[in-house]
Amino acid sequence: LLLILIPVQLLAQTRSKIATPSEFLGFEVGADRTLADYKQIRNYFKSLDAASNRIELEVLGKTTLGEDMFQAVISSEANLREKMKYQEIARKLADPRGLSQTEIDGLVRDGKAIVLVSCDIHASEIAATQMAMEWAHALVTADDPETTRWLDEVILLLVPSLNPDGQMMETAWYRKNLGTRYEGGRMPWLYHHYVGHDNNRDWYMLTQQESKLTI
Repeated sequence: LLLILIPVQLLAQTRSKIATPSEFLGFEVGADRTLADYKQIRNYFKSLDAASNRIELEVLGKTTLGEDMFQAVISSEANLREKMKYQEIARKLADPRGLSQTEIDGLVRDGKAIVLVSCDIHASEIAATQMAMEWAHALVTADDPETTRWLDEVILLLVPSLNPDGQMMETAWYRKNLGTRYEGGRMPWLYHHYVGHDNNRDWYMLTQQESKLTI
C-alpha cells in the first residue's frame, strides 16, 4: 500500500507547487485596474506546459500582426499520450460514411469528448483571457474525483484569445490611460486590423487570418 501512496503524495505535492497566474505574473489576476496582456498569458501557459503533463500547447500559426496564436490541449496524461488516436476517432465519427453501425458504436465507445472553448473574439471582451489562465491552472492542479473524471472523459481545446493582436492593443491602451481622465475609455481605432470586430462574422467566408487558424 505504501508503494502506491508515496508516488501519489509526491505527485500531489508537485501539482501544488505549480505557480498560480497571480504568483507567476506578480499581481492579482482579476483585480481592479490590472490586466495581463497576450504575451504574459502565453508565457504563463508555457510555464504550465513545462510543469504539468496534463497540458500541451499547440501553435496554430501567425496572427495578422505576426504573433503566435496558440491553443492549450488539456486532459488526463493518458489521453494526451494518445491524442492522435482520439483525433482520428473524431475524424471518422465526423464522416462515418462506409462504416458499419457496429464500427460506429465502437468508435463512440472508445473515443473522448473533444471540446473547443475559445475566448476574446472581441478584444474588448478581455476578461475571458484572464479567466483562461485561472481555469487552466485549476484543471492541471486539481486532484478531486470529479475533475479527474472530467479530464479522463474530455479533451479540452482552450484558445485564450481568438484576437491576440486586438487583446494587446486593448491592454496597451488601458494601461496608457490608467489613472487619467480617459481611464476606461474606448480605444479610438480598430482592435483588429482592416475589419474591426468582423472576425466574429467571418466563419463562412474565412477571409481573416485568425478565422483560418481557428478552423
